[in-house]
Amino acid sequence: DDALRKDVERYPDDYHYERARRFNCTAPAICEALKRLGISQKKDLRASKSMFNKKSGVSE
Repeated sequence: DDALRKDVERYPDDYHYERARRFNCTAPAICEALKRLGISQKKDLRASKSMFNKKSGVSE
């Protein structure tokens, strides 16, 4: 559990399959472990760069 928590702190944006590769298990196993630990991914509420209109400088 501690190793998984440290991994999330070190690599907060990694996908489950990337963590699974480091822990030598499956992505569903990582998902279940994160649920058990109460760790969830939060959405980034800022607009993505792809939504930014470069010509007008206004977000779409």
